[in-house]
Amino acid sequence: MDFDVLKDLVQTITRNKIKSIEVLGNPGEEKSRTELMYDGISSGKFKSEDDVAKFFFKSDSKDPNYRKLKNKLIRQLINTAFFVDVNQPAFNERAKAYFTAYRDFAAGVVFMTRNADKSGIYIFQLVLEQAIKYEFIDLAADVSRILRRQYARGGGDHEKNQYYTNLHRKYEEKRRYESMAIDYYEELVSYYLTKRSPNELIHKKAAEYFEELLPLISIVDTSAFHSYTYYIGLIKYSSINDIEKALNLTNHALEILVPRKNTNRSTLVNFTMQKMAFYNQLRMNDVDEFESLFNYCLNNLEDQDFNWFKVHEVYFYHCTYSKKYMNALNVYQKVTKSTNFGLLDGSHHDNWLLLGGYLHLLSKLGALKPEEVEPVVGSIRLGKFFNEIEVLDKDKEGMNIPLVLLPILFHLAQKSFDDQKDISIDALEKYRQRWLANDMNRRSDSFLKMLIAFAKKDYSSAAAEKKINKELEILKNETPEVAGQNFAVEIIPYETLWELLNNKK
Repeated sequence: MDFDVLKDLVQTITRNKIKSIEVLGNPGEEKSRTELMYDGISSGKFKSEDDVAKFFFKSDSKDPNYRKLKNKLIRQLINTAFFVDVNQPAFNERAKAYFTAYRDFAAGVVFMTRNADKSGIYIFQLVLEQAIKYEFIDLAADVSRILRRQYARGGGDHEKNQYYTNLHRKYEEKRRYESMAIDYYEELVSYYLTKRSPNELIHKKAAEYFEELLPLISIVDTSAFHSYTYYIGLIKYSSINDIEKALNLTNHALEILVPRKNTNRSTLVNFTMQKMAFYNQLRMNDVDEFESLFNYCLNNLEDQDFNWFKVHEVYFYHCTYSKKYMNALNVYQKVTKSTNFGLLDGSHHDNWLLLGGYLHLLSKLGALKPEEVEPVVGSIRLGKFFNEIEVLDKDKEGMNIPLVLLPILFHLAQKSFDDQKDISIDALEKYRQRWLANDMNRRSDSFLKMLIAFAKKDYSSAAAEKKINKELEILKNETPEVAGQNFAVEIIPYETLWELLNNKK
């Protein structure tokens, strides 16, 4: 740093009045209301705004004094965010650089708006260096635009103006292509968050987008662009359940992204998690490799962030597919007892409720002991259980299928099917014909036919035995790797459920 830049920094601070920075933890503020409010929220003492208002003002959240206190705490939290310690295990080198670069960018804006041009330019040059090094494309585009404009206005250094102009154009182009890839991906991926079922229209769109983006990889050449392009490629193949090609593409993506120093850890986790999911789909039960992939994900995830829950969900399926039911129960306990579990909503929360229902089913079928399941999952009443499901009950595809099958299996396992007024053979047959009798759901269609035969108690007749053997043969031939439906629909493989159910006869 040139001394005139340092002098400009000092003089800018001198000219501008420095306010006392209101941050949490200032000396002498340990007993302040904002500190007490912060402690009460973080400890769980306060469950709502009304709790806070009642504690401090003996009123409710409409009280102006409460709103003033809340706004003060919000301001202190925002101020404190600039002093977050990045020298901790949760921050790798790239994460530290990201935090520091955006913090310094904010400082550069402050200095520039205070007419400290030398200081601002110096700070922005440092930020740009880090943005280019770590592929922070948005930041590189924004900073190079500011520097371009600054040297254009100065008029004295045409060479630097041209340098930053070229950089700005380059990174704006990269940003445009990255934004396009992200837009395509988010348009497609939302379908899978709930339905988890193949779709020809989604496949067609993904194929078009993938073919458009793939030739641009050499032009854009950022880890983010590679990632979103290959994500779309995975949707292209998985949307028609071509799992072999999807798995090959996943391996190819990891070969490219792992060596690149600027690949986000969460990206590597996402592709590894996809690989685990495809192993589940193909019923590849290489326990050592699966455990290795699972541990890789955990070692690169922050505890209890969104992907932490997703990777445990994929691992839960691995446990049920390999008949390690106690392991599945332990995974369920670990997840549902975690402090952030209550933050899950929509289909993400519903899925775990559904997995808990199938753990109860395993106890009804004798694969787990009720005294092992109930302390972890809690007791179950099917009526209340279905009332707690918010999303899956509204859709008739994908994860709605195991939801529909659960009460049927429950009552067949308990030999109480005949006593149920809410479940009829005719209604089940209509559901099967309308929603399952198609190429995508042949396995579920065959399994429901078998359950209907079981419910009719005619499975011992020669005709019924022939019919059931026919459906078993379909399950045998319609293996998960060629079946239309996503693996997640079978929380426990249908063949296993049929075996357990028959053992209860």
